[in-house]
Amino acid sequence: MNLTIAPRRWVEDGDALMPDMVALRRAIHAEPELGLLTPLTTAKAKQALQGLPLEFREGPSTSGFVAILRGPANGRTVLLRGDMDALPLHEETGLAFSSRTPGAMHACGHDTHVAMLAGAARALCARRDELAGTVMFMFQPGEEGHHGARFMLEDGVAGSAA
Repeated sequence: MNLTIAPRRWVEDGDALMPDMVALRRAIHAEPELGLLTPLTTAKAKQALQGLPLEFREGPSTSGFVAILRGPANGRTVLLRGDMDALPLHEETGLAFSSRTPGAMHACGHDTHVAMLAGAARALCARRDELAGTVMFMFQPGEEGHHGARFMLEDGVAGSAA
């Protein structure tokens, strides 16, 4: 992949995306989901990607998905992955966006993974014309002991971008 974008522009793009990424992270944090089926988190992630020039792949085994961005020129394919599932813990932080799901909490940062991956997709889509190659954004549930990546690979969701 060939990116000729000045680092300063990336920082400025990231700063502009930050409020939306924080809001997404907090919304996901408040409604954590366990295991392979994370429909609320999936819906929030897809909403954050709405209107972008992405192709979507889903499989039958999980609620995970891959969003694919194709640059106008040929080049390498890169996969960026973010986990979506929470841990079976009770949250006692007292934060305004604390878990409202008894027995589930984003204690390992997967809420942040989703927000950052959505932000990366938005930033790269904004610079699509400068990309050579393909970027796959894999939103994976079931990382916490449920083998979500394996199921997504077996479903063919995260396979070749061709």
